[in-house]
Amino acid sequence: MRTKQLRLSDSVQIRRRAPEFLGKKINIVLTDRTVMFGELKKVDDDHIVLRNMRLENINYSFQSIVELYFDIIV
Repeated sequence: MRTKQLRLSDSVQIRRRAPEFLGKKINIVLTDRTVMFGELKKVDDDHIVLRNMRLENINYSFQSIVELYFDIIV
């Protein structure tokens, strides 16, 4: 099996496609270049909720997100 990385780096694209990835492990790049990893739990109009590896739910506004990416199996 091969894996392919899907990257969303346009804010409009992130808002539109983020609900497709609910329940999947994703990486989020923030405006300060910090990368957060976890499971996408919820998507609202202006923010998303990510459950990190410590099982904490953290809110991130779309304004603070530069890129969203994850691996898909092809």
